[in-house]
Amino acid sequence: MENALERLFELTGQIAKEGVSLVPRVVSADAPFVQYQHYPKGDCVAPGNKSRWFYHAHKPEEREAGEHGHFHMFLPLDMFKGIEPYHKPPSKLPNGKKTQGVVHFGALSFGIDGMPISWFTTNYWVTYEYLMPAEAIASRLKLFNMKNAPGDPLVNDWLTAAVQHFQDPIIDNLQKRDALLLEKQEELGRAVYEDKSVEITSRTAFDL
Repeated sequence: MENALERLFELTGQIAKEGVSLVPRVVSADAPFVQYQHYPKGDCVAPGNKSRWFYHAHKPEEREAGEHGHFHMFLPLDMFKGIEPYHKPPSKLPNGKKTQGVVHFGALSFGIDGMPISWFTTNYWVTYEYLMPAEAIASRLKLFNMKNAPGDPLVNDWLTAAVQHFQDPIIDNLQKRDALLLEKQEELGRAVYEDKSVEITSRTAFDL
């Protein structure tokens, strides 16, 4: 964790020195920024253990105050053999595409000033993931590693260091997510994994 913090400061210093924050490194200035579109196209997937992320943004009225967009981050389903998910996607998504074997553990929002704002978790329907228990994700979170992934290495290294340093807040967010989903289920008498009124399930500030 301490090494991750040192690495995070080192990479942040390098980014500051070059004068280009993470978002412009992902979203090209040569083309219009399209809401909901994944950046990069097809997501960024590490060749080693298949850790994954993508960046996108919702409509302005659906964004956090001051937010430009956010990074969604995932572990591969292969890491969870023998673990029963709370909920899992169909073989094909609503848009007709084949389901990806991914487990979403959190997202990190960035402001229009290029600075990180907050970590947050989401309900199943937001990413159509294999919704795994917080405890199962917690024991595997340290395996998130974007080493040698396509694109800007500063982005991949920075996200890897950020996740490693912020493991405790991320796990706390996941535990709050599980508690909220259970609370809503008991309140309504049904599962709420596909309930569009339940979207953001926990949030905590990005605070170094």
